[in-house]
Amino acid sequence: MPVAIPQVVRRAWGEEVVAEFVPWMEERFHEIILAKTVPRDEYREVLSRLDSLEKDVSIIKEEQARMRAEFREDLGRLHREMNERFDRVNERFDQMHARFDEMYHQMVVQTRWLVGALAVIGTVISVLLAIAQFTP
Repeated sequence: MPVAIPQVVRRAWGEEVVAEFVPWMEERFHEIILAKTVPRDEYREVLSRLDSLEKDVSIIKEEQARMRAEFREDLGRLHREMNERFDRVNERFDQMHARFDEMYHQMVVQTRWLVGALAVIGTVISVLLAIAQFTP
């Protein structure tokens, strides 16, 4: 396909320069195109490879999504198990607190009884000593 040179260029350069320039330009253009382009067979091969890579990437993405879903499931299950264990530990602590409260209450009661008994015994001893002083 011959290159159409504008009339302005033809008048400015002249027919002789245009006649020499056009073949040179076509040759250079052809070299540039060959250097920058890929043959059709190679292009198709590259496209088929890209298609297979795209399929592989989509498979990897699906697998990754599945793995993330499984991980979230496992993490949720682990979270629930940990909460159940913490609840059991809290129940045990609550039982221990109840036992300590009961023991504290019993200690207070026993201390009151001990103080009361000592006061009664002290009173009895004081009365007996007072009686003993007045008897010859």
